[in-house]
Amino acid sequence: MNHHQDRIEHELEELPPELVVRPAISILHRDPPLTAKQFFFHRKAVFAFTLSLSIGLAVLAAWDGGRVLLHLDDPVARWVAAHRTPVLTDVFNLASHLGDNTFIFATATLLALWTWSRCRYLAVALILAALFRPLLEFVLKAVVDRPRPDVEPLGTFRGPSHPSGHPLAAASLWGLVPAVVALHIRSRALWWAATVWSCTVVVAVAASRVYKGAHYLTDVTASLSWAALYLAAVQGFFDRYHGTKNCHHPTHEVQAEG
Repeated sequence: MNHHQDRIEHELEELPPELVVRPAISILHRDPPLTAKQFFFHRKAVFAFTLSLSIGLAVLAAWDGGRVLLHLDDPVARWVAAHRTPVLTDVFNLASHLGDNTFIFATATLLALWTWSRCRYLAVALILAALFRPLLEFVLKAVVDRPRPDVEPLGTFRGPSHPSGHPLAAASLWGLVPAVVALHIRSRALWWAATVWSCTVVVAVAASRVYKGAHYLTDVTASLSWAALYLAAVQGFFDRYHGTKNCHHPTHEVQAEG
């Protein structure tokens, strides 16, 4: 495999740029069956709804401390608090850790290092997605400035409540895991398995924050909608700059016109 990649690199260097063309072949990590960007591109109404939902929830959460949203959030928070069990608490504590900054940054770095030798732009996308996510989160939190829930929280939580940072952090990492899997393993079945697993993790992280009393239901709902938009932007960056030069995926072949 390494010999094959070395040959491709050598041929790319020898050929004039105008003669190097990308083959008409589906490369799974670049052209997966589904991405947030592709989903929104073909469903403009859904994109408009997601954007409107994100902004609308932020406005309502900022207005009078989110008093309007409490008509939904407060009953949900009280119901959840009343149905906690030791087993569920252990499960949701574990799920919550999958959205911790320490875990996200460390895992993104490891995946980027593993990915760098095959596709530098995917490695860069992993790092940038992890690094720019806190900026989006902190700006939104500072603008909205909604108080945290006070219904029997399982811990001490600091900072504004809206949007929830853990689901957004989880999505910034797990949303790119299927691409990493596809880069190293050419199997659509495994890509779909990784996608289902990643979505499950993000939803579990979101649920854990409501369970622990760290955020309201509408806080994590807004976080998931912002996450979908954020992943679409990350995919846009990847599509814009990805090419054969900095991608040593074995399915990239060199072809000359004429």
